[in-house]
Amino acid sequence: MNAIDTKRTPNPVPGCLIGCLALLAPALVQAERWYVEPRASLRAFYDDNVRLSIADPVSTLGGTLSAQVESGRRTEVSEIGLQGRINSSHHADASDLDETDFAFGFTSAYQLGRSRFKFDGQLDYDSTLTSEISTSGYVQANKRRERFQLSPSWLYTLSPRTQLETTLSYEDVSYEDVDVIPLFDYSFARAGLTLTHALSERAQAMSRLSFDRYDASQVDTISDSYGFELGASYMLSETTTLTGFAGVRHSRSETPTWFGIEESDNTGPLFQLTLNRRFEVGQLRLTAARSMLPSSSGTLLDTTSLGVGFEYPLGPRWTFSLDASGYRNRSPDGEQSTNDRDYLSFSPKLSHRLSRSLSLDLSYRYRWQKYDWREDDADSNAVYLGLQYSFVREPLGRASVIR
Repeated sequence: MNAIDTKRTPNPVPGCLIGCLALLAPALVQAERWYVEPRASLRAFYDDNVRLSIADPVSTLGGTLSAQVESGRRTEVSEIGLQGRINSSHHADASDLDETDFAFGFTSAYQLGRSRFKFDGQLDYDSTLTSEISTSGYVQANKRRERFQLSPSWLYTLSPRTQLETTLSYEDVSYEDVDVIPLFDYSFARAGLTLTHALSERAQAMSRLSFDRYDASQVDTISDSYGFELGASYMLSETTTLTGFAGVRHSRSETPTWFGIEESDNTGPLFQLTLNRRFEVGQLRLTAARSMLPSSSGTLLDTTSLGVGFEYPLGPRWTFSLDASGYRNRSPDGEQSTNDRDYLSFSPKLSHRLSRSLSLDLSYRYRWQKYDWREDDADSNAVYLGLQYSFVREPLGRASVIR
């Protein structure tokens, strides 16, 4: 096996990109059709188990300061968007968890006849405190993570009712100063082909093929996965849409052992279900999925996920919202492993709009995590008080093209 490189020099690129975007903002405002939307927030919090630890939980007060700017330009046939974000968190009784995260993203699209080309990119420099929630669940220590992703796509309209879309994505993830902590760098590439046909004004039929390659070079593990799914989308009403996919995947992995390379093959289900409902005021989104996710554990994880997003105004100035998510991670071959875990989180929030640009919110967050190989579980309760500022003014206050 290759030796694990545990010493890395912090990458200054994310900070430089954020700085360049800030310097370019005045020029973007001057350009015709450009919009600029800066945002800022300040939050104070208390968490009774900030590390989500089973033994000796640490409670702490803390604060988070974040700033974000989005800019873009739209025409009848093209669009481009830029986004920069910085987030700094401090903990009174757990200073080793203090972090400053950066992110820079861009998206672009161009319509040429029947073809629509899109090219997106994202660069994140963040912490394992938040990056590992959906996979390994290792949120007890603050280790730096750098993630770079590119996602081109091509959508072609075959007929007024039929479209064909080709998607590609490449993701490279690395960690700094992990020492003996089992966090391994990896790359993940995905290719997909989706055919969509409108059966009526309300219904669509879909099929898609996919290929994934996961490469964790530090542990010499390579996994290839092939998937096929059939799906449909149906508008139940003018405000409610249900979309679903179901299919099967086949995975092949190569893992080094003391006796050479061990090859394994396994098959499993794939599915994705989404329900969107818009109210006269407010909205609801429910999601359920099973897919193969890349992880820092040196392997792909067979992951079942659930999500709830709900927002409903209680009056001219008050809004209630709820976000919830759950993950079940298992080994792709069905064998028991240290990666087997369940995770649940939900967060209700009450917001009060003080002015057109300023709002105050109070929220609660509950987290729960259980590894199959451990008898005990861990949970956390946190309370947040936040002040949000969003600078929006005409004619620059347009919807962002960053998704």
